Amino acid sequence: MLGEMEIPLFPLPNLVLFPNLVIPLHIFEERYKLMINACADRDEPFGLVLLRSGAEEETEETIHRVGVSARVVEVERLDEGRMNILCEGESRFRIHRFTQSAPFWKGAVDFFDDDEHHSTESLYEQVADLYRTMAELSAKLSGSQPAELILPESSLDLSYMVSFVLDIDSEEKQKLLEMKSTAERLRMLVAHLTDTIRKLEQQRALKDVVAKVRGNGDLGKPHKSN
Repeated sequence: MLGEMEIPLFPLPNLVLFPNLVIPLHIFEERYKLMINACADRDEPFGLVLLRSGAEEETEETIHRVGVSARVVEVERLDEGRMNILCEGESRFRIHRFTQSAPFWKGAVDFFDDDEHHSTESLYEQVADLYRTMAELSAKLSGSQPAELILPESSLDLSYMVSFVLDIDSEEKQKLLEMKSTAERLRMLVAHLTDTIRKLEQQRALKDVVAKVRGNGDLGKPHKSN
């Protein structure tokens, strides 16, 4: 879905969606009930965009210009017109100008893809291996069984998925979203994953120390003599 068009916009704090991923949203504001109902009825996309960190209100300056179009794939209707929806990310876009701010935002956007001319096979393997290591460490820390990981086959989709699920600041995710090179995005993910793994290993080492201390909790206490 490339080219320019006008779409309704849904600015949200702390949420960066990526293409080909499905997320749940709870719709409760009147303006967004109106917007989502229209998009769902007409099977038309809307744009999810990130509000800048620390923004107290929605303005042209506080809304990031790059977002992802999304389509409603499931609706659960609740009391008072509220909704739980599932929406699927489709394509990235850049806002050229805002065309409406009330009752909800609209923008004239054009869509873009990555410009990739280099092989990303080795970067794919590197990110996949690091992601598996991170998942295993997380499972050990939580005391749960590691889930079977099914990773996307393409480098592009892997870069989107890991960018979305990685526990990093939303502004960092926005940088990943705006990149137009799959290889560059994968290289940045290698750095983020390596840092996350280092922190998880530190947590695991600390957990082991705490367990040993607790296990030796009676050491140093005076023993009663018979």
